[in-house]
Amino acid sequence: MRVGLVVLMIVCLGVGSATAKPLDYDRHTPIVDVVKKLTPSVVAIRTDIVRTVQLNPLDSFFFGLRGRGDPMVQEQVLSSAGSGIIVDEEGTVISNSHVVSGANRLTCTTSDGEVLNLIPIGLDSDFDIAVLRIDTSGYTTPPRFNKIDWGVTSDLMIGESVVVLGSALSFENSVTSGVVSAVERTISVGKGKKPYFGMIQTDAAINRGNSGGPVVNIRGELIGIATLIASEGGGSDGIGFAIPVERVSQVYSEFVNGILSLEERLGIEYVSPKTIENIDPTQRERLGLSRGRVEGLLVASLDPNGLAARHDLQKQDLLLEVDGAPVTQLSDFQRRLEEHPAGAPLKVGFLRFDPRANRVDRLSVSIPTDELDSKSRIDLTDSWLGMEISGIDNDLAQRNGVSLDSGVAIRSVEAGSPARDAGLAPGDLIVAIGEYPVQTLGDFRRLRSVLWNQDRIETRIRRAGQLGVTEIINPGPRARRGTGL
Repeated sequence: MRVGLVVLMIVCLGVGSATAKPLDYDRHTPIVDVVKKLTPSVVAIRTDIVRTVQLNPLDSFFFGLRGRGDPMVQEQVLSSAGSGIIVDEEGTVISNSHVVSGANRLTCTTSDGEVLNLIPIGLDSDFDIAVLRIDTSGYTTPPRFNKIDWGVTSDLMIGESVVVLGSALSFENSVTSGVVSAVERTISVGKGKKPYFGMIQTDAAINRGNSGGPVVNIRGELIGIATLIASEGGGSDGIGFAIPVERVSQVYSEFVNGILSLEERLGIEYVSPKTIENIDPTQRERLGLSRGRVEGLLVASLDPNGLAARHDLQKQDLLLEVDGAPVTQLSDFQRRLEEHPAGAPLKVGFLRFDPRANRVDRLSVSIPTDELDSKSRIDLTDSWLGMEISGIDNDLAQRNGVSLDSGVAIRSVEAGSPARDAGLAPGDLIVAIGEYPVQTLGDFRRLRSVLWNQDRIETRIRRAGQLGVTEIINPGPRARRGTGL
């Protein structure tokens, strides 16, 4: 009966559709244009994690005799799917850190079906952002990719239309649409982890496989990266969240353009919360305070070469506002810097005690953030102390039995160099420098900038599956210091 009823319904629907006259509406909507524009830049990411497990050959025959046979080793490949977006002509892909972490093999499939290998450039687990690069080493002429348009989230409107693209439930080139449901959401993601703040909430369907995919506005501008959902059953309940594009752009600039974060460039090395009570009415009125109590962050130390010191901030200044928002805790301060639009002046309001006049003044400065001197940049060359370095690609990971984010590879070592004298050789994997772990090229470049003036550089390596430690003697510091007359 049920089968017959279904057939009858289908037939009836078919007859109805044959005689119906379509409404005279234009089907070419703005969403169609957004999809057409962005689809060539969206990729489906496949993550393969290889695990080695021991099996007992008797287990499958004699269930009661576990442990009596000789163990066998078997590899298991666990695959998962995610999404990403190509953001520049060189083939840089942005995705989520949780999509690619621990992968032994990473590939992406473009909208036209081409499968390409991926190499991690940098992972930021605090923000759940991964910066990857399409491996074009096998091309005679490296391909060029489409650049995207970066949007902003500061002017997002509740109810504004958004589009999510990606590989929902492994269905590639899937598109959903919805609206901005809320902004400035703070999401706790687990014990011991920093919460995600400033998140964009949308009712556009986000499912497993959408993680790392773009969320764009109706102009086709990137406004966020889909990262998580709130769900009772594990599926989409219309409550999804995206990392705001300003945070994505900041991580991209650090790893791809070699620009230090604004917090590092600012050079305020240490601040501590401070509260001043019982400010008298006359002082309160003169300082423009609304009450007789003020909370802020006391500047305890400054880098004399940082932007803050160069633009008149001083030790013992009490920071009250950054970009118009109050800062009473270190987390407030860090968040303001993380969300500050790239290139825009940073506005800082503070109180300063003038001992000569025996008075407190309320001041403000506008600090230009587009001043990029040599101290603001990370050297992007991949050589150091006679070594040529590369990220771990899929082939290297397979040969060494490691994940792609477990270090960097030494491609060549110059004869007579400090690296050669330390016993380093092509094929070695650097997994730590000093006390700092090295996951990707981004880590290596940053550590080289930090440790360039060290006399001795302890380097932890992996060779033929074994871990070891060697020490590189750096001739640079001694040469710079000189020997006197």
